[in-house]
Amino acid sequence: MPTIYVCADLHFGHTKVALARGFPNAAAHDAALRDAWMRTVTKRDVVYVLGDVFNQDWLQDLPGTKKLVLGNHDQRPMSAYSKVFSKIYGSYEFDGCILTHIPVHPSQFGRYRLNVHGHTHDHSLADLRYVPVSMEVCPHYAPMPLRELISKADSLFVGATTVE
Repeated sequence: MPTIYVCADLHFGHTKVALARGFPNAAAHDAALRDAWMRTVTKRDVVYVLGDVFNQDWLQDLPGTKKLVLGNHDQRPMSAYSKVFSKIYGSYEFDGCILTHIPVHPSQFGRYRLNVHGHTHDHSLADLRYVPVSMEVCPHYAPMPLRELISKADSLFVGATTVE
């Protein structure tokens, strides 16, 4: 059975992000992310990339079925992304959760129990219903198993109070 993974903010080929993440250059950054992907994802797995791919060409030969939720840096023509991604979304509902690039407004938690998102990089929001998956928070820069992530977030949220 395939595993469903999630990650965000790959920023392949983006020098400024590579340096901010502690890499000496974009090539070292990209190689580390690609190596982590190759160690984690098999050809039968599915990966939801929650925006900010930056250079989708790096994903072409990586294993797994790739699905994209567009981010603010994903500004190329859709035809470029459709060469790599089997589906392209503005947002996606998965198991009662909303997968987005940018966090949704708190008023949406009547409809969704969690928001799995990117965009905030290593900054988290006080509300436990926001689950960031930018590469900075992914262990070893590898995509994270989505069902495990949701299960852990659900268990943390039960009985918790949120900061308004």
